[in-house]
Amino acid sequence: MAQKPTYRELTPASLIGGICVGALLNMGICFAGLQIGFTIVGSTVAAVIGFGILRGILRKGSILEVNIFQTVASSVNTVNAGVIFTVPVLFLLGFEEDINYTALLLAAVAGSALGVMLIIPLRKQIIDFERLRFPEGTAVATILRSPGAGVEKSRLLIGGILVSAFTIVMVKQEVWGETVDLGEVMGVPATFNLILAVSLLSLGAGFLAGRGGLVVLYGTLLNYWILIPAALLLGWLPDDVGSTEEMVVDVSSLTSLEYGAAAETFFAKFSHFTSRHVGIGMILGGALAGIMLAAPALKAALASLKQGGGEGGENEEVSLNVLKIGSTFGLLLLLFATKLAGGDGVSWGQAVMVMIAAGVWLWVAGLVVAQTTGRTDWSPLSGLALIAIAIMMGILGTDSGSIVPAVTVGAAICVATSMCADMMADLKTGYLVGSRPAKQQVAQILTCWIGPAIAVATVVLLWKAYGFGPDQAGVLYERAHTAGGATLEAFEAGGGTEVNLPDGVPKLGAPQAGALESAIKIVQSGDVPLGKYIAGALIGIIASLLISPGIGVMVGLSLYLPFEYMAVFGIGGIIALLLARWKGAHWTEDKGVPVAAGLIVGDALVNIVYAIKDVAQSL
Repeated sequence: MAQKPTYRELTPASLIGGICVGALLNMGICFAGLQIGFTIVGSTVAAVIGFGILRGILRKGSILEVNIFQTVASSVNTVNAGVIFTVPVLFLLGFEEDINYTALLLAAVAGSALGVMLIIPLRKQIIDFERLRFPEGTAVATILRSPGAGVEKSRLLIGGILVSAFTIVMVKQEVWGETVDLGEVMGVPATFNLILAVSLLSLGAGFLAGRGGLVVLYGTLLNYWILIPAALLLGWLPDDVGSTEEMVVDVSSLTSLEYGAAAETFFAKFSHFTSRHVGIGMILGGALAGIMLAAPALKAALASLKQGGGEGGENEEVSLNVLKIGSTFGLLLLLFATKLAGGDGVSWGQAVMVMIAAGVWLWVAGLVVAQTTGRTDWSPLSGLALIAIAIMMGILGTDSGSIVPAVTVGAAICVATSMCADMMADLKTGYLVGSRPAKQQVAQILTCWIGPAIAVATVVLLWKAYGFGPDQAGVLYERAHTAGGATLEAFEAGGGTEVNLPDGVPKLGAPQAGALESAIKIVQSGDVPLGKYIAGALIGIIASLLISPGIGVMVGLSLYLPFEYMAVFGIGGIIALLLARWKGAHWTEDKGVPVAAGLIVGDALVNIVYAIKDVAQSL
C-alpha cells in the first residue's frame, strides 16, 4: 500500500522563525497599543513574512509550514493585548516599586497556558459546528492559499516597513513635525479639534481595519466634534480652566493655535469627567452584551465537553490528558503567583478563591471573545478585563495593598482571554487550509510561555524611556525636575512642560490603562458616577445587540482615544474603502494590506529601537 505523501508542517524552521518574528511583532504592537489604544492582530503580517522567509529565502516552505510559522508568531505576539491593557495601570497608580515581576511573569505565563488549554476542547463546537467566519483567520487562509502572491506580498511589506521607518526617523530628527494642525491652517474654531499626527502606524492600522475601523472614527468625532463643543458652548467647564463667560465668548472665534494649552487642558479634563465614564460604561455594556450573545454557545460548549468533544479523531486534537495536566499546572501557577504578588497581605484562602474565580471567569470571557471575534474581529476584551479586575478587587479588597495582586491576576485573565480568541482564529485558518489541529495546538503549547516576558519587558522599557498615560508630559516633567541640571535643560530646550511633551518623544497615552486607572480610583473612593456608567452601559448593550456584537465596545473605547491618532486611523479606513471600489477588493487585499502592515511594523519597531537607546544612555 502506497504511503501518503508527507508535507513540511511542524518543523524547526517554522518554530524558530515564528518565535523570532513573534517577538518583534510583540514589541512593536505593544508600542502601537499604548499609542492608539488597542492592538493590531499580527497573524496577517506573520503569514506574509513567513512566506518571504520559508518560500522566498529558504525556498522549501509548504503552505502548512507557513501556517505553523504564523501560528507560532501569533502565539508569541498575542499576549501583548492582555499585558498592555492591565500592567501599565500599576505604573500610572505609582506602584512601580511594589510590582513583583516574578509573580507578574508567572501569572501572565499561567494565563497564556490556560487560554490555550481551556479553549482547545471547544474547537469542534465553534469551528466545525457553528462555523464562525473569523474574518482575520479567513484572510490569513487566503494568503496561505496563494503562495506565489505570498512572496510578492513580502516585498510589499518590506517596502512599507522602509517607508514608515524613514518617516519616523525624520520625525525623531525633527526634520518633520509630529503633528499637522489643520485647524490653524483652515481657521477652524478651537472647539473642533483638527490636529493630525504624522503617524503611518495609525494610517496602516486604519487601512487594515477597513469599514469596521470607521466605528472608531465615528466615536472619536462624536466626542471631539459634538460632545466637547456642546460642553464648551453650554458652559460645562471645570473650575480651573477659566470662567464660563470667557470660554463661551472666546471659543466661538479663536483658532486651535491661539487657544493652545487651555484647549488641550479642557479636552483632557472633559475626557476625565464625562467621556471616559460614559465610554467605560459602553465598554462594560458591550462586554455584557457579548456574554448574552454567547450564552447559547456556552451551553453548547458545556454539552460538548460532557460528551468528550475534546478527544476528536486520531491525531485530530492533542490528548485530553495533556489538556488536563496543562490546565492544572496553569491554575497552580496562578495560585502561587497570586500569593507571591500579595505577600502577607493575601492569605492562602484568598489565593485559592482568586484561582477558582479567575479560572471560571477566564474560560467564560475567553469563549465570549472567541465568539465575538469569530463574527466581527472586534471583541469586548477591555470590558471583560475591567470586570475581571473588579472581581479580583472584590475578593482581595480595595485598599492600596490589594491593587498589585488584583491587577497581576487581572493581567493573567486578560492574557488568557486574548489567547483564546487568537487560538481559535489560528485553528480556523488551519481548518481552511487543511492543517491538522493537533499540529497547531502542539506548536502553540510549546511557545505560549515566551510572549509574556517580552510584553512585560517592553512595557517597562517604554515607561523608563518615554513614560506613558494621560499625564505622560507631567510624568516626564517630574522626572526632569528630579534629575535637574543638564537633564532639565534638555527637557525644556525640547519644548517640554507639564502639559507638553518635548520634541522627539512619542505620545503614548495608554488609553486602556488610563480607563482602568480611573475605574480603580473610583472604586477606591466610593464616588461612582453611576448615572454616566449606566447611561453608557445601556447604549453599549443596545448598540451591540441591535447593530454588531463589538460595536458598543469600540465606540465606548473611542470616546477617550487620542483624536490626532484616531483621525488618521479613520483616514486609513476610508482609503481602504475607496481603493476597494476603485481597484477592487482583491487588488486592495493583495497590494494594500501588506504595505499597510509594513507601515505599522516599521513605525513601531523604530520607536522601540529609540527607546532602547534612550534607556541605555540613562544607565
